[in-house]
Amino acid sequence: MRWTPLPPSRPAAEAARFPDPLVEERHAVLARYGYRLDAAGRERDWAAMWRLLVGDFTTRARPWVGPYDRLSPRQQEAARIYMRRRLVADELLDACKRAHEEVHRSGIDPEQVERYALARDAYEDAVTDFGRAREQLDALLPPGGG
Repeated sequence: MRWTPLPPSRPAAEAARFPDPLVEERHAVLARYGYRLDAAGRERDWAAMWRLLVGDFTTRARPWVGPYDRLSPRQQEAARIYMRRRLVADELLDACKRAHEEVHRSGIDPEQVERYALARDAYEDAVTDFGRAREQLDALLPPGGG
């Protein structure tokens, strides 16, 4: 099976939702750009994921970045690391949303609040790792594109 950006990881009725509609709206915007959980057991289509994320690397000075299959082996490895970090962040965001939902469902229970805090901290660390991987890949891409 190939990775596809279209179906969510869980049916919409089962997806954890933040009680705050603005947070949900921000997540919906991310989802438009392919930010979804990668279903376990599927073969990853790195080229398809790269097409969704290549825009993260275009700038005025570098208006074009090549497709995945035209990247050097070193660039491809850095791109896979970048994409894996994104997948980890997506998974941890989903866990954070579930923990936040549980806080609202069960009331202010210190154990649930701590669980949410741990999930949120893990997600924030993953976002930092994702940003670091982006910087590392960006440094490997030619400044003028190509």
